[in-house]
Amino acid sequence: MFSTPSRRFGDRSSRLLGVVLPALFAFSSTGLPQDLDGDSIAVIERGTPTVDGWDIAEFPFKVITAPLYLLALGGEWAANAAQQAHLLPWAYYLNSELNQRSLYPTVASLGSGSGTGAALLIGIPGRPTSPWGYVRGGATFKGYWRITARAGYGLEAVAPGGAHAFGTHAFGWIEDRPEDEYYGIGNDSQEDDRSNYQLKRATVGATLGFAATRDIAITIDLDWSRSEAGPGKNPTLPSVDSIFGPVEIPGFGDLDRYLSFGGSAEWRNGYRGLLPGGRWLRLGLSWNESYSDGAADFAQIEAAAGADIPFDHERRSLTLALLYQTVRPSGAGEISFYRLPTLGGSSTLPAYRTGRFRDRDLILGRAEYSYRIWLNPTYTSALVASIFLYGGMVAEDLWDEFAFDQLWPSYGIALATRSTGGSGARLEFAGGKEGLRVNFTFLVGF
Repeated sequence: MFSTPSRRFGDRSSRLLGVVLPALFAFSSTGLPQDLDGDSIAVIERGTPTVDGWDIAEFPFKVITAPLYLLALGGEWAANAAQQAHLLPWAYYLNSELNQRSLYPTVASLGSGSGTGAALLIGIPGRPTSPWGYVRGGATFKGYWRITARAGYGLEAVAPGGAHAFGTHAFGWIEDRPEDEYYGIGNDSQEDDRSNYQLKRATVGATLGFAATRDIAITIDLDWSRSEAGPGKNPTLPSVDSIFGPVEIPGFGDLDRYLSFGGSAEWRNGYRGLLPGGRWLRLGLSWNESYSDGAADFAQIEAAAGADIPFDHERRSLTLALLYQTVRPSGAGEISFYRLPTLGGSSTLPAYRTGRFRDRDLILGRAEYSYRIWLNPTYTSALVASIFLYGGMVAEDLWDEFAFDQLWPSYGIALATRSTGGSGARLEFAGGKEGLRVNFTFLVGF
């Protein structure tokens, strides 16, 4: 999860009907089977588990995920009803006609915590061996919006194990996030100090990616960004400057400009499927040069390692992953609070709000066990249930402050749709020290 292979923004399997899980579920195939296969939560309705070891081990898990199974049945019913009413053929036809005219509508999210919204891509998405270019814009119900222009040759990014070895593109984008939330800096920040700020950012840059070997991909990035944080627009939350002092919110109210240069190297051995398998290592490094008074130059380092281990004919998988991030300032000045590594949200700690914890250093571990509930007849999409455990913390200096009892836990169950193209959606029920949260997120955003 922390080392996600690049996905085409124009992935068609997540378009138009992606507002809710049943609709996504329906869009992934033209017809659904009447009965789920034997590897199904439905075994809880068949009495005592068989002597099969996996049935016995998973029986408690299947019981607690029974509500998710009911949701899956609802998705099957919705898909069948849509098929019988000829809604799916109509939607496929409309989507195809729009795509032929270089229009790609999408229902997705701008990022974890940004809310769901609609976007439209106009142009030609990245193609393996030809020039391309597009403009894409979208907005979410929370008021977040982004407009992006990209042009390049080859795929937008090169992933290890991919069939194509080269891609380069130039880009520019502007966005406005009118009600981002802030809780303070540090591992012990208080949720009661939940406050509000607005972040406006414009970025231009270029990326070069190439596959050094089949298993190793390298990217080189250069970009210039202009960011400004000011009072938020959520009337139900106080602005950060009414709760925190200037020292606690570096960069608030200021305009910062950075020129960043860096790159990454990623090794991935394995394959990508509905339950992907393989191992990965990733190292990213960038230098950020400030062109604003009071803002520090800093280096940013990210290291990730993990493994996806499928078994039992690829119906089950175990994922183990570890992520480390740090920003290291050089000389005088401060790093703006919104540039610090953050924990919280569906991609890091699902039980806590997006950006709940932030500081200069971050560490996060993840373990997730998944099994396939349903597989569509064409083997291109599936419904997957998971049980997960995250643990992470932030610190000013992780090497001095790390302790296992300081890790913030996040655990729960999830139901997700997945496609071979990487798109889909995920519904999570996650618990932690601050209670229970329910998250609905798209696997591909805009």
